[in-house]
Amino acid sequence: MSKWPVLLLASFLFLAPGTAKATSLQLPTPDTKGGAPLMQALDARKSSRNFTAKPLSDKLLGDLLWAACGVNRPDGRRTIPTALNRQDIEIYVLRGDGAWRYDAAGHALEQVSTSDLRRFLGGQTFAREAPATLIYVSDAKKNSNAQYAAMHAGSAYQNVGLFCASVGLNNVVRASYDAAELAGGLGLPESKRIIISQTIGWGE
Repeated sequence: MSKWPVLLLASFLFLAPGTAKATSLQLPTPDTKGGAPLMQALDARKSSRNFTAKPLSDKLLGDLLWAACGVNRPDGRRTIPTALNRQDIEIYVLRGDGAWRYDAAGHALEQVSTSDLRRFLGGQTFAREAPATLIYVSDAKKNSNAQYAAMHAGSAYQNVGLFCASVGLNNVVRASYDAAELAGGLGLPESKRIIISQTIGWGE
């Protein structure tokens, strides 16, 4: 018997249910000249639970993720401050086509699951129907201080809230979700902890 079928079977057995194969999506270069002026974005910033299922374009999602914690300097530093530049925050995007991790250094999305994990976002229907929810995760191997982790995630979701206000998107920060199911679906190791979520989309 050829060794190849055995190897293929072994590879299949070690894939968790819903785990994505190596799939990546290169995002368009961020538009750092777009959006409303800062003071107008601050004036328009608000939380909203009114969403349609209209998808976000790759360009718009890429700009949003860059605003959240993208690289904005040649030395790799980010659009948000982190204590001692620990850069512990990771952002996962939940969509109908699965879950994706934002690779800030490469400005790309890497698929971590083909399952629609929005079903674990609690009992509010809008969160399961909106086109995207961001999951903010802190890596304890880079930062073991829970207070710092919360501060870093807050900086990121505030950036996203201002970005949404500048382009006309709705958003709401939410702590209602099944953290254990999400962590399992995303394949998070014990060192990575979910901090908060943020639902994004167009209003009606």
